[in-house]
Amino acid sequence: MPESIGERIKALRTEQGMTLAELGEKVKLSTGYLSQIERDKAAPSLSTLMDIAKALNVGPRYFFETEAEVAYILRAHGGQDSLAPDSPVARLRLTPDVGSSKLEAYRVILQPHASSEQLDLFSGEEFGFVLTGELTIGVGDEQFVLAAGDSIHYDAFQPHGWSNAGDEPCVVIWGRAASPLER
Repeated sequence: MPESIGERIKALRTEQGMTLAELGEKVKLSTGYLSQIERDKAAPSLSTLMDIAKALNVGPRYFFETEAEVAYILRAHGGQDSLAPDSPVARLRLTPDVGSSKLEAYRVILQPHASSEQLDLFSGEEFGFVLTGELTIGVGDEQFVLAAGDSIHYDAFQPHGWSNAGDEPCVVIWGRAASPLER
């Protein structure tokens, strides 16, 4: 995508097969002034830019958008979660390590009788959804026991931790989102 507003106007106008004179007629501006805008020799007012956007069938934000990835994909690793034989917890990251770090998601496996693990405090929120097994989670001074299909959501800036007191592995989808001030 062209960088400047003038370059974007020119690229869009030529892409649509419109001459400077035709655009000038639609927005009631001289071809000379439009040429100056396209060459970044003149800066259009906001109302002029809105008129140009309307004439070119785009929203005004088109002239200010930057190219960014539409989506980030993390492909399956094709294998099992890596879990050392003596490790009580395994984490498989579900969100890629690129782009925005506002959101993290994991598939977590807590082995049977995994002792409580204190989780990091941060300004934001956490969400958990139990796929299988049973998860005991402490948030502040309260304890919650979640079974398959249960979920929890809380402010992560309070003491919290988890454990699996059951006899089966507990599999959880875990998400974290930083507060808008931390992003």
